[in-house]
Amino acid sequence: MVKLVPKNKDALSLEGLHLYHSARSNCSARVRLLLEEKQVAWTSHHLDLLKKENISEAYFGINPKGLVPALVHDGNVVIESNDILVYLEECFPEPGFRAVSDKEQADIDQWLRKSGDLHIPAIKTFQYYKINAAVLVKSKAEEELFRKLQTDPELLEFHGKHSGGKSFTDEDAAAATDLLNAVFAEMDQALENKDWLVGDNYTLADISWGPTVTTLLSGGFDFAPFPNIQRWYE
Repeated sequence: MVKLVPKNKDALSLEGLHLYHSARSNCSARVRLLLEEKQVAWTSHHLDLLKKENISEAYFGINPKGLVPALVHDGNVVIESNDILVYLEECFPEPGFRAVSDKEQADIDQWLRKSGDLHIPAIKTFQYYKINAAVLVKSKAEEELFRKLQTDPELLEFHGKHSGGKSFTDEDAAAATDLLNAVFAEMDQALENKDWLVGDNYTLADISWGPTVTTLLSGGFDFAPFPNIQRWYE
């Protein structure tokens, strides 16, 4: 987990928990879900992605990738959503959503890694192909500002696929779907005769993946081959 010192000096003075998030973001949703479960007081900073409120020098000064969510806790910044889950679990351990054994904790960590590793090549690509690319089109000025602020090569490549009138291809969507089908086949097997992904309790693994399923359902992803996931989600 990487904690950042924000370039935006206003963030350094923030006291308590401040979450920069968006209603359109499944990554934001998993953090809000954990905060709700823990009943921790936090201050909301909602960014409207349709208005490109995340594409600003002020916000890139908090999260250098320009993504949501970003958590600021007494001036320290944590930016990856699954890292934020782990950070909150460490700072506010009750009620707890970790496993009771080292083996199960390793399994939780593995599910969190899978969620992070698949975010851009699979989850984000599928959603942009289905919905987001059409509604999150940047103006020329927004595109220029984004390219000025963004330094992450993977994100520059990703957003380059739907800039200047371009869009994600059927091949992009097929590759993303293959990745998702593979991980959901594994998840469906893990949920065989079980209520939760790891062990006998609701953990960070479930909190991480639940909002992802919600997001993919909105894009029409077919969960029919995965009955255990459907049961778990409901």
